[in-house]
Amino acid sequence: MKRLRRWVRASIRRRLLWLAFAPLGLLILALTALTAYWTSTYNDRQLYMKVRADLAVASRVLDGLSQRQQARLEELGHSHALGSALNGESTQSLAALLDETRAAMQLDWLRVVPLTAFDDAPELQRRLQSPADDGGLSGLDVLDAGRLDNLAPGLARRARIALRKTPRATPSTRQYETRGMVLRTLYTLPATTGHPRLLLDGGRLLNGATDPVDDIRDLVYGPGTLPEGTTGSVTLFLDDVRVATNVRLDNGERALGTRVSEPVSRRVLGDGKRFIDNAFVVSGWYVAAYAPLESLTGERIGMIYAGFPLAPYEALYRETLLQIGAVLAVIVLISGLLVIRGVDVLASPVRRMHHVIHGIREGRRLRIGHLNGQDELAELAQEFDAMLDRLDAHQDALQRAAQTLERRVEARTRSLSEKTRALEEHVALLKQARASLMTQEKLAALGEMTAGIAHEINNPAAVILGHIEVLADRLGPDVEPVRDEVETIIAQVERIRALIDNLLQYSRAGRHDTRFHREDINAIAADTELLVRHALDRHGHRLHLALHATRAVECHRGQLQQVLVNLLLNATQASDAPMTLHLRTRDASRELPGHGRVEGVDIRVADPGPGIPRALRERIFDPFFTTREAGSGLGLAISRGIVRRSGGELSVASSPGRGTIFHVWLPARAIPSGAEETTTRKLLDSLSDMSTPSARG
Repeated sequence: MKRLRRWVRASIRRRLLWLAFAPLGLLILALTALTAYWTSTYNDRQLYMKVRADLAVASRVLDGLSQRQQARLEELGHSHALGSALNGESTQSLAALLDETRAAMQLDWLRVVPLTAFDDAPELQRRLQSPADDGGLSGLDVLDAGRLDNLAPGLARRARIALRKTPRATPSTRQYETRGMVLRTLYTLPATTGHPRLLLDGGRLLNGATDPVDDIRDLVYGPGTLPEGTTGSVTLFLDDVRVATNVRLDNGERALGTRVSEPVSRRVLGDGKRFIDNAFVVSGWYVAAYAPLESLTGERIGMIYAGFPLAPYEALYRETLLQIGAVLAVIVLISGLLVIRGVDVLASPVRRMHHVIHGIREGRRLRIGHLNGQDELAELAQEFDAMLDRLDAHQDALQRAAQTLERRVEARTRSLSEKTRALEEHVALLKQARASLMTQEKLAALGEMTAGIAHEINNPAAVILGHIEVLADRLGPDVEPVRDEVETIIAQVERIRALIDNLLQYSRAGRHDTRFHREDINAIAADTELLVRHALDRHGHRLHLALHATRAVECHRGQLQQVLVNLLLNATQASDAPMTLHLRTRDASRELPGHGRVEGVDIRVADPGPGIPRALRERIFDPFFTTREAGSGLGLAISRGIVRRSGGELSVASSPGRGTIFHVWLPARAIPSGAEETTTRKLLDSLSDMSTPSARG
């Protein structure tokens, strides 16, 4: 990861590509994840809502069958024909009337028995004799084989179902289901004088019955309710065994005798709750809904099921995701090509300028030349080339003047030995003025170039920030899953803009700003820690503050803070291994020529890194000198200039293998140095003296 970060930071083109592709990639991932989640959630919710409604309809239809059966038996109970048959007043016998009615109602049995002779379950007898259930009962019931044969010969044989081995069902040793689930109606006939109270008992065996479940299925899953080629199904369970169903086996037979899966059995039969979810039905996955069924006595006897296959909806879900993925892939491809082309167009002039700057640093006379286009970078390149031409002309003039002056100094030295020391001083002043002028020219040229580059980088940074904010606004609440990533991108773009502002401050470092104010050095140092916190954390370093200064200092707060930031950042790059840096302040006084003892403050920035070799220690404050491949060589030179403008001094102490300490000493009251003006004035005065007749001797 460290190598990747270094590789990205080593090129402005890679940075721009990273800033462009990172939010695009995160957005695509977020959209893909959200689309998959929304599609799955929406489909599941809709499917579960549908199957829940299907189950409700199936349950109501089953209740309706029971109510219609009860209503028809009540009509029979109140009919004149039944009363006449019971009293022997009709030409049709009671048995014939009951057989005719049973056949018309498609019942498996219909009988009239005295209420006192009804030998069914005690709970059922109590309910029939209760005033609350006066008139009769109707609903589901479970009868064993003996009771079925008592009601109708051969009924027990019809109810017998062989159990089939079913995947995912609860293990069982049973081989047959001999009980029968019946739709039963018990209606107590009105009492008549001289006769015991009678009970009208009729019912229908549901084991193996096809009409009830097929009628319910046709009603619930009519044409157009499911995808083409998909068929819904309805099942009645006696405990966990399918006794009436239109679910089919692989050979096309109805899946009678198969059993429900264990999770469904545990929830519906065990807990008495509904099950609405995906479930394994016989040989495949279905969107299924199950509800418990209760007998006339309130006992849980089985389940009713409604559902449809899951496979068509999974295929539709995959097809939807594939289509969305294809659209996103095309968008990413087009966007990537546009981003790469745009970044190449923007970064090409910057790389060209970078090559020219490195060449100039090595002493070669290079120029940027003409750039395609009429944008700010092209104008900046032209101005930079012009400044380099002027700088070269100034350097040539200075060299010629220096050569002339040195020849004249040498001649005077040979003829006037008593003025040797004065001439040496003149030579030193000349060299100092030349170095100062060259430094100022280079700083001015680099300042203008830096301002232009900073302006150009600020534009795409602002565009990226604006687009990210637009994306966040467009997504609205849907941006929450990637809120942290979006905020990280915004923070990093803001950090880039802050770095650009620091570059602009560097570009203005060559200008004199004598607007000094009294500042609290400790507060400036504490604020500086916040500015470099990110760089410290990235390298795993720690910063220890020891702020003991009590004096206020006249300085330029922003420029001094820039000096401290530069020193701390240089210290973080001294070693890749985590280490503890030290930033200390204390009161300190110095002897200054012409000013005596001056009170001030000493600021120390120390790191336990490898130190600076002696050969390099003498050059680290030279402009454009750097040991880092990506460095500009201006940080320490500009920092020393900032410190000296208020009368202070920036120095370094280092021992190889033991670390480095930078000292920043500032006077409590600023002492503007005017070093360049003083040097030039002395030089001109000396040259004027040399040109007078008395000086010629």
